[in-house]
Amino acid sequence: MIQSIFNFDNINFNGGNISCDGGSILLLSFLKKYNLLSSLDDIPFNDTRRLPKYSNSDIVTQIVLRNLLGYFNQADQMTLVDDPLLSQCINACSQPTLSRFFDRINMKTNMTIKEHIQRLGCDYVNRHVENIILDVDSTKTQTHGHQEVSAYIYHYGVNGYHPMMINEYNTKLLLSSNFRTGAAYSSNGFINELKEVLAHLDRKGKAVSMRGDSAFYNTEFMDYMHHEDIQYYIRAKAMKRFKI
Repeated sequence: MIQSIFNFDNINFNGGNISCDGGSILLLSFLKKYNLLSSLDDIPFNDTRRLPKYSNSDIVTQIVLRNLLGYFNQADQMTLVDDPLLSQCINACSQPTLSRFFDRINMKTNMTIKEHIQRLGCDYVNRHVENIILDVDSTKTQTHGHQEVSAYIYHYGVNGYHPMMINEYNTKLLLSSNFRTGAAYSSNGFINELKEVLAHLDRKGKAVSMRGDSAFYNTEFMDYMHHEDIQYYIRAKAMKRFKI
């Protein structure tokens, strides 16, 4: 997956082959030291290839590294292939190979990646945070055209999708997200997302609280919070009747 990055014998530092991403050596060292990409081999893909040159975990590693370095477009893949340093650190593939990779992704792939990211984020919170504060809110992904399940979002006044996210306040880490149709109400699916996060959090001897806006003022949510012994703070605005 990640090639040896501690042997500099084959790297020319005399001005011949020049890389603009020398800091990637430290980045790869960090990823390798803490085994942050070690579980990529367990992610399921709909893969029917015979004798592939690049494994799916190799390609996912490239996508992660490329985005961490600030290359967000598929066309930027050639930067990894042509760079004299990066090409020795990872097994970089071509842009068409990368494009075909997305055809092998299915719902099970997405859910496994999501759980992997949740586990990494919650493990960090478990080690470093005593007073866990979960911020839940929705956001918008604006669309232009006739994308599938895109809809008008009245809260934002635009067409698009209406994702929901749960962040941890102290660490600013994203612990869960749910990509939803634009017609979804702000709090739709919140309890299921919260259950996934709580399954990875170590709450022994720790305080856990949740903050949300008026969309989460709902007796079902509040009953669940009481059952899980979670304090909650709801920001209500322009409500004529408010019951406690």
